[in-house]
Amino acid sequence: MNNLKDFTLRNNLIIFFIAILPISIIAGSAISNLIIILIDIYFIYEIFKNKLLIILKNKLLYFLLIIWFLLLLNSIFVASSSESFIRSFGFLRFIILIFALKYFLEKNNNNIKNLVLKIWFFIFIIVTVDILIEFYFGSNILGFKSNYNGRVASFTGDELKIGNYYFGFVLITLSFFYQNYCKKNYLFLYILILIFLITSFFIGERSNFIKTFIISFLFIFLINNKDILKKLFIFLLFILVFFSTISKNEFYKERMFSEFLNPIIKGNYNSFLKNSLYAKHVDIAKNIYKENFFLGVGLKNYRYASLMKKYNQNDNLEGAASHPHQIHYEFLSETGITGYIIFIIFFMLSMINGFKKFLKSKNPYILSSVLFLLATALPLIPSGSFFTSYGASIFWINYSFLLLQNEKYLLN
Repeated sequence: MNNLKDFTLRNNLIIFFIAILPISIIAGSAISNLIIILIDIYFIYEIFKNKLLIILKNKLLYFLLIIWFLLLLNSIFVASSSESFIRSFGFLRFIILIFALKYFLEKNNNNIKNLVLKIWFFIFIIVTVDILIEFYFGSNILGFKSNYNGRVASFTGDELKIGNYYFGFVLITLSFFYQNYCKKNYLFLYILILIFLITSFFIGERSNFIKTFIISFLFIFLINNKDILKKLFIFLLFILVFFSTISKNEFYKERMFSEFLNPIIKGNYNSFLKNSLYAKHVDIAKNIYKENFFLGVGLKNYRYASLMKKYNQNDNLEGAASHPHQIHYEFLSETGITGYIIFIIFFMLSMINGFKKFLKSKNPYILSSVLFLLATALPLIPSGSFFTSYGASIFWINYSFLLLQNEKYLLN
């Protein structure tokens, strides 16, 4: 009886830890890292307790371990800093996490998965409502407000990164709704997508909004071949709301029309990019990459290299940035062409294999994971750092859904 109680307690704890993952990411890196490490530790315990050594036959595990080993070498011999080594060593927690989520979410005939994803769904809905409240009333449920005009902070406060969170969990939320509440009538799914797109736009982060729009558009058309006209109507309705909102708000008019859409329409987008802050950081990343072609300057070292005059030749750009604000240039400047090629191979193989799995299984979570990877790897569009705890947690949670329903990864 005591053993049964102990199992139930441990089982409930792991469900709790996985269920609060989205909340922990919003709460901060220290909390999210703690939750991830606890999940990892319990998973390792399960491996040895139940002798789940089949994971050692997994090719993906070895590929990720090779990436981890190369990051460690990069931090030791190139970056030569304790900060870089700690970040590289910490990459291991995400490798363990994706297999842990695969194992626990498919345990007990997916009962845990259904419960956890239902909780994630309601967390996302609460965040959506909170964003809309802040947009219309100036502060969120807890009284947080953005100090930046036209941007919504929601529960992230001064950090202003709710847009990345929204982009990271929107398709997981839609997948849960589609699989559990869309039997014959998809109207509510289309309405939900419309609400999510409008909310993403109201956040005020252009790059995350563009990526959210792209993956939502692809998701709704690839998930099934029904209601094509309704789907087109939903996106046309969104475009109508989008332009109506912009035309009535001077900030959005300036930010979206003058700075973004007009240059594209007039064919001057390249000149706009060259004069933007984003382009200036990209130029620095290019200079770093050219001089450190093979291995880069090391993980977490862009922030230091960007202060050097030989890389930063722009007199109007003062201070350092933690990353180049574009994932391709982050790989190139910090890991060189060697690391870049490895990561590109990883992205390409993951997306190709994932899409093949979706075509066979029609699993919406697998499609959502593939589309998230696709949007993450898009060139030109600015992005957060791939190696921060915040961005990495969201990325690897999404990646873990590629492992669903794949016999090669079954551990139980």
